Amino acid sequence: MEKNTQSNTSFVMTNILLVLLSASVLATISTIFYHFVDTSYETQTALRTTADEAQVFEGVFVRDETLLTYSGKGAVSYQIPDGGKMAVNDVIAEVYADESVIERQQQLEALEAQMEILERISNPGTIDQAQPADLSRQMSGYYQEIVHHRDTGDLTAVADYEEKYMEACSTYQIVISKGSVSFADQIAALSSEIDALKSEETKPSDEVISDQSAYFVSKADGYESMLKADAVDKITPERLKQVLAGENAVVQKENVIGKAISQYGWYMMGFINNEELKYQVGDVVTLRLLTSSSSTKATIEELRPTDDPTETMIVLYSDKLTSEFVQNRTEHVEIILGEYEGIKVPREAIRFDDVEMEVKDTMKDEVAMETVNVRGVYVQDGEKLEFRMLDVIYEGDNYVISKIHTEDGYLMLYDSIIVEGIDANGN
Repeated sequence: MEKNTQSNTSFVMTNILLVLLSASVLATISTIFYHFVDTSYETQTALRTTADEAQVFEGVFVRDETLLTYSGKGAVSYQIPDGGKMAVNDVIAEVYADESVIERQQQLEALEAQMEILERISNPGTIDQAQPADLSRQMSGYYQEIVHHRDTGDLTAVADYEEKYMEACSTYQIVISKGSVSFADQIAALSSEIDALKSEETKPSDEVISDQSAYFVSKADGYESMLKADAVDKITPERLKQVLAGENAVVQKENVIGKAISQYGWYMMGFINNEELKYQVGDVVTLRLLTSSSSTKATIEELRPTDDPTETMIVLYSDKLTSEFVQNRTEHVEIILGEYEGIKVPREAIRFDDVEMEVKDTMKDEVAMETVNVRGVYVQDGEKLEFRMLDVIYEGDNYVISKIHTEDGYLMLYDSIIVEGIDANGN
């Protein structure tokens, strides 16, 4: 009887242990399953990003420009491209009796350029040094440059890279053919055409010579006498708007062939929105052309209010002049006040929490530990949620940029930021 009682007791204890073990296993499985399927937290990886404090406006160049003229008779052949640099005594343009002479001259130059390429790629030294793999990489790179400059509208660069692309393709063709491909016939034909054109060559009847070191532009817009550097103070908002609209320009004489832009300081004027007073006189900013992405540094010289509170007339000065900044009177530009790099954080992820941190008392020159309510985010670290502080250096419309820190307590690169699924108290 006693043995039966012990046996029953043992059986009951065994069953209880089995039930507890089963419950523990089920709880563990449920926890694992929960963490796999739970979608209550939407996270975003903390990644590095950059942002600009910038806005776009239409700017008007104000600079010292000298009109260039010729006799007014005959056809003009420019020897310096738009935006090109010229030195004293350089030939700016040649004048011929009619356009047919210029066309023959252009044809001759084109054929000579083709001849130079064919002779270069047919040179035994070039072929011996060239490797198919290197040429293939060059062709790929040149093609990408052609596409890029086509998209940005830089047709001059497109033509340059097309020439390089064709040269690389032709060299590749010769190399892989191991000498079976030759351009000897083409070179001979080009040579005959060049000799024929040279026999008809005509000297120019006149030349326009540069008397200064400057940039050259082949067109005049009629604002050269009005928009000079020493007239900046006299340019009113009304006058500036007329220039932007293309009004009141001086009609140019027929003998004007372009202008020289001195390589000195220049101004840009336009209208920006400065309601928040982000831009101040003396600020050094970056001006970036939207047409070519070329940029230069400039200083804000003046900020003049207008009748419109959302419109401030800005006057900028720069002493850096490049070919990209001389080709037009007006340009759509991006004015960049600051460039920031850090971790991008969506605004919906930002929370506030109390954090114990060192606070310096400037009056007593002492440091004490205090509880401070700070801005931050919650991150998921395995199964744990942790609050990480933000060090905001830039505020966007729907995001902020936090400075990159490596010390504990701050948001770090590659943290899993919780964007949704947690309230203001971290629950």
